[in-house]
Amino acid sequence: MDWKRFSWIILFGILWLNGDQVMAMEKTAIIVNPIRSRELWKDKTTKPLDDQYRIIKENGLKATWLIQNDVLSDKEIMDKIINFNDDQEIGIFLEVSKNLAIKSRVYFEEQKPWYDPGVVFLSGYDPKERAMIIDKMMSDFKQKFGYFPKAVGAWWIDSVSLNYLENKYGIKNAMIVTDQKTTDNYGIWGQWWGYPYHPDTSNILVPGKMNVLITQWALRDPEKAFFGSGPKVSNFSMQANDYISQGLKIDYFEKLANIYFDERNKLGIITVGLETGLESVDFIDEYKKQLDWIKENNIETFKMTDLSIKYDQLYNGNPKEIFIGNWLLTPTYRENVVLGEKINYQHGWYFKDHFKKDSQSFLNRIYNQNNLMKKPINWLWLGGLIGFLIVKKLKKKWWIAVVGLIIWFGLIHLRYTKIEEVSMIGVLIDNFRFIGINSSFKIINQDLENLIAKSMLKLKIGNSELIWWLLVGIIIGKIHDLWNLIVKRKLEI
Repeated sequence: MDWKRFSWIILFGILWLNGDQVMAMEKTAIIVNPIRSRELWKDKTTKPLDDQYRIIKENGLKATWLIQNDVLSDKEIMDKIINFNDDQEIGIFLEVSKNLAIKSRVYFEEQKPWYDPGVVFLSGYDPKERAMIIDKMMSDFKQKFGYFPKAVGAWWIDSVSLNYLENKYGIKNAMIVTDQKTTDNYGIWGQWWGYPYHPDTSNILVPGKMNVLITQWALRDPEKAFFGSGPKVSNFSMQANDYISQGLKIDYFEKLANIYFDERNKLGIITVGLETGLESVDFIDEYKKQLDWIKENNIETFKMTDLSIKYDQLYNGNPKEIFIGNWLLTPTYRENVVLGEKINYQHGWYFKDHFKKDSQSFLNRIYNQNNLMKKPINWLWLGGLIGFLIVKKLKKKWWIAVVGLIIWFGLIHLRYTKIEEVSMIGVLIDNFRFIGINSSFKIINQDLENLIAKSMLKLKIGNSELIWWLLVGIIIGKIHDLWNLIVKRKLEI
């Protein structure tokens, strides 16, 4: 017997029967650089942007640049970004500034610092206001670039905003920060440990069936970043500024990268980047070492949008199992037996910011029962039935309810204020447009400043749901009357 030939046949059979297990893992990286307004930069020249782009271009790498809305009005910066080569993707950094909020006709809390979660994240605004802000971001972006972006990012994106971005604008990739319990006033905990996934419509931290892919910023050490809280723990990450602050060097970055390049997965993915003009100023040399290492090790780089395509080509949705060190990540739970944690994912559970704005200065998005809630019951139609009974009780005097509604709509928009001893009373057509009269009997029709409009006295009318019930009741009542009339005429015929 030809034992050599027989050995090759056996080996081929093993490879054929266990193709998934022996398939070579593909090493990939996304380079993402968020860009905020130059007002926040340490070096306010264009050098930080030039340095990052030069290093990426010299290495022939692909990257994504997420720009905050205020950057669009910076002509000097925009002239450079527009002339980036085709290997660069431009997306939106979803942080909210005062300028963006007011352009979107939304109040802005000027008393809070710009980085406060209650003002900088979309979750700090009512769900309807989030749509207004997103629409303004998108329209401004399209005006500059001629298209809507497919990649977005922020350290936190609420589920309402994420669904809106996907359904209206077809977003393909959204980046949030990786798990950190208390760092930077953000407490985010419970998502897949550092690995991309498709989220559930109800909660961005839960794997689900949305088309958008969630990628993560500042991939953490799978063990050292687990226990404790604050920068001393979360700074064990792949971010240059993080690990250098811990007295570590490029070999630590390489160590973490190789952990995320786990051979048990089909795709190994790391995120590399620095905030332009901020961390990039002091850590540009380390950033260069990271990108040089990516180039030297033949790690393929993807734009954020292209990574989403690659991910679905390999997995067709979320994979059944992903391994990162001792972490096991599945669509129904994540578990680390060594660290003693298991989080079971539940569909249909929401953070409170899905329903109302979160104005707290600490973003508490720890995935546990204390922070989660079911969707409240919509009492509109039950209330409509109550309204219908009220209308029927009024019989032919249903117009009284209509007049009451008109008065109510007027009252909720009525505003009063006093500026430099001059009183004004009138109505706000939207958050800023005021129409009314002052104490000198002068007609006023203008936009008010943010603080003035926000501070105008309002009549507090409780139980506003009852008014909507009455409105639905009137509609049902009129349909009921019309139906009775039709039936009566048929009987007469």
